[in-house]
Amino acid sequence: MNDIDRIRQALHHPGYEEAVADRLGLNPTDLRVLDLVVAEPGLTPGRLVELSGLTSGAITGVLDRLEAAGYVERRPDPDDRRSVGVQPVADRLADLEAARGPLRGELDRLLAGFRPEERAAIVGFLGSAGDLAATESARLRATTRGGFVAGEYLAPLASADRGRLVYASGAPRLSMNLAPFGPEAAARVIVETSASRLGFVGTAAPDTLLRASFDGPRPDVQASGGSATIRYRRRAGAAFSSRAARVALNPTIPWSIELEGGLTDLTGSLAGVALARLEVDGGANHVDLELPRPTATSIVSIRGVVSSARFRRPAGVPVALRVDGGISHLRLDGERFERLAGERRFTSEAFAGSEARYEIELLGGASDLRIGT
Repeated sequence: MNDIDRIRQALHHPGYEEAVADRLGLNPTDLRVLDLVVAEPGLTPGRLVELSGLTSGAITGVLDRLEAAGYVERRPDPDDRRSVGVQPVADRLADLEAARGPLRGELDRLLAGFRPEERAAIVGFLGSAGDLAATESARLRATTRGGFVAGEYLAPLASADRGRLVYASGAPRLSMNLAPFGPEAAARVIVETSASRLGFVGTAAPDTLLRASFDGPRPDVQASGGSATIRYRRRAGAAFSSRAARVALNPTIPWSIELEGGLTDLTGSLAGVALARLEVDGGANHVDLELPRPTATSIVSIRGVVSSARFRRPAGVPVALRVDGGISHLRLDGERFERLAGERRFTSEAFAGSEARYEIELLGGASDLRIGT
């Protein structure tokens, strides 16, 4: 046994964890989750899924047992009544401390025999080793069931043959009904208290369903069977916190993308992605998207007001545009239209005879819309 093996065995001795769990009337898995709750009071069940590597169903069972034993309690989040935080019960923390206290005392005495600079080196090494183990654990979990690795979310493709992305911005929004283009072109104007940005950054690796990174509040992310959900919660404490997400999708399967709640910016490139359908419910202030070459009729639908939108598609791909609401300026493949009202439809010359084409619909009004190649 080499030095690394001895250190690893000392850092993770399953017999000790089993003994502590027995002392508390728990199993080792329940004890591990209890330690996570004690280290981060108020975390959500979803966060526990991420940290523990257990499934959501398994976490529910663990929390049921811990709550029945009096170690934790689930409380509604004061900022979001739909969310639940898990808190340790203070009276039972003494039992946990009593079970772990003797070993901690012995470790303190062991460290006391080293010089200060030696203790600092030992503590530094153990901290770094723990970080390495946590990162590798996250990587292994992500390759099998999805998860965060060094701030980036990864989900495996596994056996999925179709993809579905649901993105809920959770952005606090106020709406006002106005008629800026006349009575026949009434529109809804959206006012946001914080920016919500989504950028598509091309394709993920062939064995990866989805890759995503985030700035600002971290959303709840789940992936299973080809479906991925990125959901920001509507929380009073985050009302003025901007959030941004960057997403890359698998290039080998067809995708349906559903964006809910409205966005400040929807940008980037879907080149290389097999896009079957893109739906934006809630509008967007600014849209600038590069669309991929379709293999069939691909649908792009925006319900809600858009300030400015630009769609770029590969050359030679025909398009049909349906608008319902007011548009101040429309540029479609070099043609210009001004102050459109009501429901209108425009089609490329080769649209009817093509199987690989785009159907774009804008329902809610826009200031400036450009569609080109």
